[in-house]
Amino acid sequence: MDRLIQFLRELTPEIEKRLAKLLPFADQRPETLHEAMRYAVLGGGKRLRPALTLASFLAAGGGNRAGVVDAACAIEFLHAYTLVHDDLPAMDNDAMRRNRLTTHKAFGEGIAILVGDALQALAFETLAAASGDKASRTVPELAKAAGSQGTVGGQALDLESEGGEQDPELIERIDKWKTAALIACCCRMGCIFAGGDDEKSARLGEYGEAVGVVYQICDDLLDFTEPKPASAKGASKSEAAKQTYPAAIGVEAARDLAARKNAEAKHAIRDFGREALYLRLLADYLLERKA
Repeated sequence: MDRLIQFLRELTPEIEKRLAKLLPFADQRPETLHEAMRYAVLGGGKRLRPALTLASFLAAGGGNRAGVVDAACAIEFLHAYTLVHDDLPAMDNDAMRRNRLTTHKAFGEGIAILVGDALQALAFETLAAASGDKASRTVPELAKAAGSQGTVGGQALDLESEGGEQDPELIERIDKWKTAALIACCCRMGCIFAGGDDEKSARLGEYGEAVGVVYQICDDLLDFTEPKPASAKGASKSEAAKQTYPAAIGVEAARDLAARKNAEAKHAIRDFGREALYLRLLADYLLERKA
């Protein structure tokens, strides 16, 4: 894992610096909105999606990093928008994220909704500018991952099924749409910027979908075995009410499923060479993470 740690240590400051430059500055009007956008994006985080985008770029052949770094930032803007909206009282009703107040708690619900809207727009603006002649491939890729059969659709299913009987088939769909779709998009995006062919893109997409499911299962395991304190979550929401694999099939079976998905991810990139080292290490990191 030392190689992965070094990769992340080198990548994270680069991504943070670029995110800060691409975001509107807080002294630009409307000041409160821009301050809240920066608060939502620059408040820490694993930067997993940029890491997967750059690791896939390297696996597919690499090249000039300028465009792909901005594409990775665009995906992070879109991810941040989903978090801001997910935290709202009408959604997951969370009060804390990354050890500080959620955006709606810090700035109010109305501003938080607008922050999400503005970050989504900024994501596509940034991606289109970064893509050049690749925009006809990259912009639809992100739009599909974010839409009604992607992140937003997964959130809709999550909301509608809350409190219902646990259904593993439904959980599979929620996890693939809500979480894995955007992660698979990261991997295909990296391939596009590296000039990889359709076969490589498909393989990297399979990898991304599998590790996306691993990520969600492990996230649910953490919530199931180490529930959030009452101060961090609204009284109307409960992890037990959510459709999750730990609740549906048990903790050990969920861990076994995550391990199988990890193996599927590695199998999808079996024909990639040493250039895919970081993808293999990231797959193990997501399986073994404790926070």
